Amino acid sequence: MIKLDNLTKKYGDKTVVNQLSLTLKPGVVTGLLGPNGSGKSTTMKMIISLVHPTFGNVTVGEKKYSDLLKPTAKIGTLIDPSAVDNNLTARQHLSLISTAANINKSRVDKMLKITGLEMAQNKKIKDYSLGMKQRLGIATALMGNPETVILDEPFNGLDVDGIKWLRKLFNQLAAEGKAVIVSSHLMSEIQAVADRIIIIGQGKLLADMTMEEMNKKSLSSYIYVKTNNIDKMSRVLTENQAMVQQLNQGLEVRNIEAREGGQLAYDHHIVVYELKEVQPTLEELFTEITYGKVDYVSQGVENK
Repeated sequence: MIKLDNLTKKYGDKTVVNQLSLTLKPGVVTGLLGPNGSGKSTTMKMIISLVHPTFGNVTVGEKKYSDLLKPTAKIGTLIDPSAVDNNLTARQHLSLISTAANINKSRVDKMLKITGLEMAQNKKIKDYSLGMKQRLGIATALMGNPETVILDEPFNGLDVDGIKWLRKLFNQLAAEGKAVIVSSHLMSEIQAVADRIIIIGQGKLLADMTMEEMNKKSLSSYIYVKTNNIDKMSRVLTENQAMVQQLNQGLEVRNIEAREGGQLAYDHHIVVYELKEVQPTLEELFTEITYGKVDYVSQGVENK
């Protein structure tokens, strides 16, 4: 178990991570999300002592990472897949890792097989595609059979087959009792694999909850109603404290449950053609939660 306690990192006057407190538990796939510049990468680097906090602490099983006797058995990371010697082959790279960390050589063969790099194991890394380098980075992270796996943007460069493989791998690792922390800008992939979502913005914790909790608590959840009298239905719903706005041929209704909306239509002799609950995507939830907490905002291109 990894615990972040009041973790803070400052660079001069800039606070990159601001009093962040979290507990990363085993057996769970956690999606770590945040806008560009939110402090995600800095947080991950502080966990493995690549960056030292200004104040606050990170403990791995009640010890500092630097005090671990076998750190690769505790945490495996993929933070920068390009941080390798490109003149080595995949087998040579993993063999060096096994020697340096005193890991059994049989682990090299296993990782090459798991990541699908067996056929390219003797090919130099400089000739690898981005997706192949991602697979090698994941193999490196898993070499020590760690209790916790931390992967930064692991979907980058992977094709459809690679993404499907990675989804299965995450589920398998969590089923084995490992803590899996995944940072990505691909919201649909995080939504497909994560059990828990952590969102940070401007270095602060904005949300920490399960996917189910996020769907229930989000303001983006609503019911959609189509009737034979949209004006009357809108008036009835508004009189019952619902928030209503027209959407296409129907109404987008918040602050009321579908059953209650249907009962109101029945009581007021309104014919309902369609009534359904709409759950927002993770991307919509993310946008809602991070609104006003983004350092870098793109502007539309003006036509001249």
